[in-house]
Amino acid sequence: MAKRASGSAARPSDLRSALGRIKRALFGAPEFYRPPVEELSRRGGNIDRMMRELTEQVRADTADSRTAATDADLIVTHDSFSTGAVLDKRRKGQRLWMMVHAVTPMALYVAWSWGVPEADWRSLVQLPDVRSWIDWELDTWKQVDGVIIPCAEAAESFELTDARFGQVLAAARYVSSGASAPPSTGAHVELFGARRPSHRIGLYLGSPEPYRGFDALVDGVTSLPVDADVGVAVAGPEASKVPPHPLLRALGRVEDVGALLSSVDFLINVNRFSLFDLSTIEAMQAGKPLLLHAVGGNRAFERLGAGCVMIPDLQARTIADGLMRIAALDRSNLDALGRQSRACWETQLTPRHMWERHLPLYDEISRTFPT
Repeated sequence: MAKRASGSAARPSDLRSALGRIKRALFGAPEFYRPPVEELSRRGGNIDRMMRELTEQVRADTADSRTAATDADLIVTHDSFSTGAVLDKRRKGQRLWMMVHAVTPMALYVAWSWGVPEADWRSLVQLPDVRSWIDWELDTWKQVDGVIIPCAEAAESFELTDARFGQVLAAARYVSSGASAPPSTGAHVELFGARRPSHRIGLYLGSPEPYRGFDALVDGVTSLPVDADVGVAVAGPEASKVPPHPLLRALGRVEDVGALLSSVDFLINVNRFSLFDLSTIEAMQAGKPLLLHAVGGNRAFERLGAGCVMIPDLQARTIADGLMRIAALDRSNLDALGRQSRACWETQLTPRHMWERHLPLYDEISRTFPT
């Protein structure tokens, strides 16, 4: 008998939108307000309120798809909130799998990214509301039939915040993401004016959310001599969030990412936590070398054979040394790393490869249904 399946969760962009609405309602204008430490440390405070609001918002956003999947034999969810809603009404024999897209437990992400981004995550994870919501998320994960993550290394982010996630993720299935950049004009983007032949330009592509390590990158760049043979173009963060410095070029939001990638020499990923970033895969498609913090899914890119220069930590000196190390490569060596990245994408990380990795998993799950 044919089995039906339905995804029933908000996309990551939907989650960010919901977070933004709730953040504004609870915390006001982010430029002028930070919750007092004593409020964050109180059980049942703003973090708990935000998590409850977010739960209701995501459940409302995914209600139609959950209703459509009521009679499905298999449901695949994409966040813990939708998973909890399905668990509440799951019928006997119905399979429920969850694909992980978040980079940390949601309570830590909310407290960190939407509360006090300047705080160290190690202190935030000890807050009572964060701890109680991590307990809830762990319990939710334990009730599903299976968890899907991009690679074994992606489990690191969750295990670092709470070792108990390791028990759940030890049985996870791995389905690596694939990606293809949108069409590009291919036009050259002028970033630093006239350049010496030895000058290299790296690209930071992403948000300034604290898990992305943008603040650490700024510290590393600004510790370099102002006449260093390297510059960093910053795409994503608002220009006002990028400090003025000769080695930094603020671009704000960029629509033609392909043209930007063709205009730089390498991609920079200094995530504090890393799942398996799509922007990194797009840079590999563009044939770019990668400067990566050796954490989580970033280590998987190295294992898969991408053209990487790895840095072991996010100390300012370590980042500065990494930038200078990749900038010191001559053009032939830099191009060779770029060809490695492109070959890795072509052979393992296209959208077709991702689809081909999904099919065997769906076949395996289907074989568990009674005939």
